[in-house]
Amino acid sequence: MKHKDLFYFTSRCLTLDKHPYFRETIISRFSSGEVNLDDFIFLCSNQLVLPAIYLHFKKHNLLDIFPVDYREHIAAIYLHNKKRNLDILRQIDEINLKLSDKNITPIYLKGTANLLDNVYSNVGERMIGDIDLLAQEKDYLKSAELIMQLGYKTNGKAYYDLTKAKHYLRLYRSDVPADIEIHRIPVNIEYSKQFNSELIFQNKKQIADKVNYFVPSDEHKAIHNFIHAQLSNLGYGFKQTPLRDLYDMYLLSKRIETTSLIRQAEEKRKITTYLIFTMHIFGIGTILEIKENRASRLYIKIHDWFLNHPKIHRWHILSIKLFEVLFIRFFRGVRNIFITKSWGSFFKQITDPGWYKMIIYRVRNFYGNYISRK
Repeated sequence: MKHKDLFYFTSRCLTLDKHPYFRETIISRFSSGEVNLDDFIFLCSNQLVLPAIYLHFKKHNLLDIFPVDYREHIAAIYLHNKKRNLDILRQIDEINLKLSDKNITPIYLKGTANLLDNVYSNVGERMIGDIDLLAQEKDYLKSAELIMQLGYKTNGKAYYDLTKAKHYLRLYRSDVPADIEIHRIPVNIEYSKQFNSELIFQNKKQIADKVNYFVPSDEHKAIHNFIHAQLSNLGYGFKQTPLRDLYDMYLLSKRIETTSLIRQAEEKRKITTYLIFTMHIFGIGTILEIKENRASRLYIKIHDWFLNHPKIHRWHILSIKLFEVLFIRFFRGVRNIFITKSWGSFFKQITDPGWYKMIIYRVRNFYGNYISRK
């Protein structure tokens, strides 16, 4: 099975609740050897959806298609992820209590918000990276101070004015599972013209049976998913979106009216393409409120071609990344220096040996991810 076919097959496995008849296709393709088990597990793991696959297969009595050692391995990963997420929820309780005592109302973002708001069928379904929370401008630095009073630290260095940054330096503590990012604004500055903190706080959603626990509205969760996956992380340009992000959008789309979502978003053409692409990936068919257009058809066509030509795709991603770093970010940084006259911050950055080590580490890590992958 080609990589593109395996990607679509895995996506369909995540919609068994909607398409229970696909169960017979799964059994047939595994028993015939059409789906290579190792390739399937690797893709699910690489796309961060292995716990979700485990839950769907368990619910639909499909775990027996795996040999015992594979079944035990997948179950162990799911149980580990579930325990980690429960620990993250306890971590959030501690943070929330500390902030609430000082009359600060945080809003949790992205995967953490979905976990709190029961977007997933099970607490162990989503793999969570870190805890993202949004604080109001007046509470932004104070929130960081309070969380550091809980024993959190940072290894990072700020070469810029933190009061104008997207988020505070990453905070960590050795005895808890997730790092913390305290956001001043929800998305990169260039995407925050309409999707800003004030809008999210005005429409915040209270978590049921919780005091002072808030997440964005369902529409704002979906818009944030789009901006993060397609714009900030360049998924639209890469023609590549992690299956975990697509699955989040698929689940959120069940809660919202898609036309309302498009009306609220700045990049209407791109979010329309993203929604159509999401439904296409999961085999949902067309969205009645949205007409498929030339842009979405072209996006899907290029995406599918890249799935079958991974080496060319890696060079495509590398070229975009290099352009982003060498031109866009460089000139943006120079422009900001002249506009803000932040010469002190610039000098502190270029004279710090640790900054160069960080750049080398990032380049090496990027090179390993996109070039050396077999």
